Amino acid sequence: MNRAIAFDIYGTLIDTDGVLTVLSEQVGEKAPSICALWRNKQLEYSFRRGLMQDYQDFSICTRDALLFACQTHDVKLDAQAQQRVLGSYAELPTFADVAAGLGQLVDAGVPLHAFSNGSRAVVTGLLQRAGLSDFFQQVVSVEDVQSFKPDPKVYAHLAQQCALPASQIWLVSSNPFNVLGAAHSGLRAAWLQRDPGAVFDPWGIEPPITLHSLLGLADHLP
Repeated sequence: MNRAIAFDIYGTLIDTDGVLTVLSEQVGEKAPSICALWRNKQLEYSFRRGLMQDYQDFSICTRDALLFACQTHDVKLDAQAQQRVLGSYAELPTFADVAAGLGQLVDAGVPLHAFSNGSRAVVTGLLQRAGLSDFFQQVVSVEDVQSFKPDPKVYAHLAQQCALPASQIWLVSSNPFNVLGAAHSGLRAAWLQRDPGAVFDPWGIEPPITLHSLLGLADHLP
């Protein structure tokens, strides 16, 4: 049976906490709490825009979330500092297991697709700088359908771009909302539990596979 694997990018392959070094240079000891709120608000703003059908590029969600997080912590970034912090988002590091884990899947002959809320140009550049672009057949971006995960139409778009039925596509993500969205749309989904303390949302849908590393993923897929 033909199958493909789609990978979420931010938080799954790419470590969004990689902004901490640059953020710490600008805001000092407040960096960890600002970073956490920034990421949460970034996703919340994408959810809101998807529900409101008021699409803006994911970079706008990222910028607005940073401003909110800084204002909440009574921190003001000047234009240069803001540009430096936002620029670090284009140079985020990968998790340590990513290159080897993706390599195992490619060696097993499984087609891989990058699937992101980010624009195709931004994600392509991020993967190139991280040395990951050669693992993927394509970058599938939500920008094509002007919405965000977990809107069902973004998963339908993924299936269309993969030229496969949804049931033959696995989505691997560290974000429970993305796993739930994929499962709701008929995809098969694996939760990559990057944070050992993370709890999967109790929505009555359990991921068929829960992973703690990408290494050996090929052995877990039926």
